[in-house]
Amino acid sequence: MEIKYSEKAVKQFKKIHKGDRKSAAIILQSIETYAVKPSRSVNVKVLKGKYGNLKRLRAGNYRIIFEDDKNVI
Repeated sequence: MEIKYSEKAVKQFKKIHKGDRKSAAIILQSIETYAVKPSRSVNVKVLKGKYGNLKRLRAGNYRIIFEDDKNVI
């Protein structure tokens, strides 16, 4: 599965990485783990309402909001 980051996501990640490298590593590891084996990720939930086409991945104290179309996240 291919991972594509939005410009806003890259900007936010750089801020997190600058202040807390451990959390940044957890975030990257969580995203990569989900990309390899999405069925084994227990920290993923489908959002409701107008965001119903998006998913939320919990990584430590952070939440990653993403769209999963089976080939690209």
